[in-house]
Amino acid sequence: MSKAQTKAQTKARTASAMSAEDLAFTPMAEIGRMLRAGEITSAGLTRMMLERIDRLNPQLNCFITVLHEQAVKQAEGLDDLLAAGVDLGPLHGIPIAIKDNLATAGIRTTIGSRIFADWVPGKDAAVVRRIKEAGGVILGKLTMYEFAFGGWHDDYGPETRNPWDLTRACGASSNGPSSAVAAGLAYASLGTDTGGSVRLPAAACGLVGLKPTYGVVSRAGLAPGGYSLDHIGPLARNVGDATIMFAAIAGPDRGDPAGSWQASPDYLGELGRGIDGMTVGVPEAQASELIDPEMAKACEDAVKVLEKAGARVKTVKVPDHLLSRTLMWTIAASELAEAHRDYLRDRAGDYSPTVHGLIKQGAFIPATEYVRAQRVRQRILSDYEEVMRDVDLIAMPTVPFAAWNIGDEDIVVDGKTENLMGCLTRYCPPFNITGQPAVALATGFDKAGLPLSFQIGGRWHEDARVMRAAAAYEARTDWHTKRPPVR
Repeated sequence: MSKAQTKAQTKARTASAMSAEDLAFTPMAEIGRMLRAGEITSAGLTRMMLERIDRLNPQLNCFITVLHEQAVKQAEGLDDLLAAGVDLGPLHGIPIAIKDNLATAGIRTTIGSRIFADWVPGKDAAVVRRIKEAGGVILGKLTMYEFAFGGWHDDYGPETRNPWDLTRACGASSNGPSSAVAAGLAYASLGTDTGGSVRLPAAACGLVGLKPTYGVVSRAGLAPGGYSLDHIGPLARNVGDATIMFAAIAGPDRGDPAGSWQASPDYLGELGRGIDGMTVGVPEAQASELIDPEMAKACEDAVKVLEKAGARVKTVKVPDHLLSRTLMWTIAASELAEAHRDYLRDRAGDYSPTVHGLIKQGAFIPATEYVRAQRVRQRILSDYEEVMRDVDLIAMPTVPFAAWNIGDEDIVVDGKTENLMGCLTRYCPPFNITGQPAVALATGFDKAGLPLSFQIGGRWHEDARVMRAAAAYEARTDWHTKRPPVR
């Protein structure tokens, strides 16, 4: 037997010794190494993931559409390219999934609504095109709240479930992306964030969720939610995987008139540079502050980790979170109502009651109030610009509490009963209002075994610095390595 044959057999034994469960939770960088070493193939990896989806999705209900044949065919083509010496980059051959409000050519895109239940777009969203160009294998389309705005349509079965506890919700509209990635049914996913819908689900499911700087990722091909608030970003199980996804989709695109024309830095190359000497601002408590004590303690501990990594910590005063939340709802509802004017007139009965009510509210917001909200938004933006002159980063909770029970409308926080949605959207909207980058990270578990989370925000177009801080935090903790109990 030749040395080459012996080496090939050793590689095969190494790969076969790893269980499908372990392989599903292996970081992308290691998966990429195994693909390039010939220890696994993209087609084999894709078939393994599809088998997991077929087995676990009935419990979780996180996929609307599964692309069994198309995904395997795409993976086989990528294997052929790699064999021919063509390497498309870190995402080459790795199976991921897409939220169902991002257009996919020739593949049903429902936007979580009866209105688009049978819509098959003719072209891909810009981010989907870029994922394909980077070699990502698309396993399917993921569940979401209707029009990414709220409300669940029973047409798609029971609400998507949290892999950490099947009685719990996944948090906001990117529920399918968070559930699928947390359960090991995709290595990463793309979600959308208008008022927190990448970061909130990441928090509920113990993931990394990045909302980039407004305009850095093209929104061409995204079903509009709040035009001036919408962002597209990755959800992944670790910072490296999230950065691989982000690097693949970031950059100028003529299809988005509000897009940025700044060239993308080397996001992956920046990760290991650390945060020694950076200043992290921690917002002082606000009069309206309401947060679960376990979440508050976990966020305090996370800031201490950043301090040990070399950062200086400073208390800062930021605009009232509740004001940002109010502006977010006013602006998003108005912009969504404008986008849905014809559907509201012609197909009102096809909306879920929740979304129908929200869009009608938006339709009745006077134009003068929308303009006023945008003017106040500029004041908040100026206030954050002032804060960011003194600090490099801002660290604060992602959510006030851990994942809630499916069907809850109210929640008890620190002994007080509050409206769930009003309380939930407290910490995320400020970064949608300003357009700053922000990343959610796991920072422990509560007594019920549910993930806790905090977020790191940064200056505009300093997404690389934000991810550097996230990597520095992750290097000193192991929360991202934990796996949910769903099997």
